[in-house]
Amino acid sequence: SLSHVDPAVRKEAIRLNLECIETGRKLGAKALSVWIGDGGNFPGQLDFRKSLERYLESMREIYGALPDDWKVFVEYKLFEPAMYSTVINDWGTAYHVVKELGPKAFCLVDLGHHAPNVNIEMIVARLLQFGKLAGFHFNDSKYGDDDLDAGSLRPFQLFLVFHELVSAALDPACPNPPPAYMIDQSHNVTDPMESLMASAEEIVRAYAQAVLVDREQLARYQGANDAIMALKTLKTAFTTDVAPILQMARYKVNGAIDPLAVYRASGYREKMAAERPAQASLLAGPV
Repeated sequence: SLSHVDPAVRKEAIRLNLECIETGRKLGAKALSVWIGDGGNFPGQLDFRKSLERYLESMREIYGALPDDWKVFVEYKLFEPAMYSTVINDWGTAYHVVKELGPKAFCLVDLGHHAPNVNIEMIVARLLQFGKLAGFHFNDSKYGDDDLDAGSLRPFQLFLVFHELVSAALDPACPNPPPAYMIDQSHNVTDPMESLMASAEEIVRAYAQAVLVDREQLARYQGANDAIMALKTLKTAFTTDVAPILQMARYKVNGAIDPLAVYRASGYREKMAAERPAQASLLAGPV
């Protein structure tokens, strides 16, 4: 806990983060991602302001230990494991933290760490505009941090996120460095390999569709306050079948045109199941 009231507990949490940095250096990593579950379940349990100050004090020590070419990603989450309050609960708090820390600190967006129906694509646009978007933990959700496969429930939202990313990448005035893309999911009823393949395909599908947006046309409709035609411009790109483009892209790098079919035909899962010893299932909570 980086915000614990006991300095000894905070010191141990800081030590573990410094240990992660040292391990990362050996592995060639260039970033440290920090998510904490610190929070409270009851009103009055925490002093909101003091807990944030303790967190900042801990993070300043971690930030000071970063190598010159490293970044630190501050990840926020609305709730879980604490149900009433979380110290770093939203993008505004995370943005305040990274501004306090310095130029090597950025905000990490986990798609499942918001309340239902939050406008995540607008949050992405804001962080891009401020030059403080670290990247993503891609997943999908219905109610909370469900960690379902990316694009399985809200493919249009995923497309809109990538529309903001592509638009920012095309804008020379946008100060944000290239974001980091990560998948953070819990595969409880599917083969994890298959879910990862499906998720990766949905992510690149959303990117390809976002590239197809006629941005000059969209800008004209926005300038004319033509809401219907602006939406139609986005929907035209979103409903375009880009599967042949994705298949050709995989083919050109000697990849499988249909990864899932090739994986199932390979017998890899059965082979690994026969080779590996049976183990008791280990359950982990969402992060």
